[in-house]
Amino acid sequence: MNDQTFPNPFKTDLPADAPLIIMSRVFDAPLDLVWKVWTEKQHIAYWWGPYDANEVKEYDVRTDGKWRIASTMPDGSILIFYGTYLAVAPKGLIRNTFAIEGMHEEDPRFYEEHHFDERDGKTYYRSTSNFPDIASRDAIVETGMEWGANASMVKVDEILERLKAGK
Repeated sequence: MNDQTFPNPFKTDLPADAPLIIMSRVFDAPLDLVWKVWTEKQHIAYWWGPYDANEVKEYDVRTDGKWRIASTMPDGSILIFYGTYLAVAPKGLIRNTFAIEGMHEEDPRFYEEHHFDERDGKTYYRSTSNFPDIASRDAIVETGMEWGANASMVKVDEILERLKAGK
């Protein structure tokens, strides 16, 4: 996926005075389907990251559960993303730590919150990534994280369309 434009991109906010990345988006699907795509291992293997080479090593979506995903980059290198679920409220909230093996270690100050809310058959999603400081946040932004997140959401939409069609 090389196109820099997206049909339904995240709205991204980088507060000047806080080490946060806040992204929001609306999915044209009910919460039950969005939650399924977010929490079932076979779906995350497809939509995680902008590339299609993922191996879900661990994905235990419950409070204190662990997650670990190996992503093969176009140059053949492998990035290992991992963390711990700090809180899971079914069909409402996922709060987890986030780390990349070899770049930084899992740190509870580096966490994400994913909020899901259904209104009129659509799911409103908001993620907040909390970093230890603004410099750390900006370093992640510089990696192209926003483009990768948008590319992932296009793949979430593809899965949702298949599920809505009963496939």
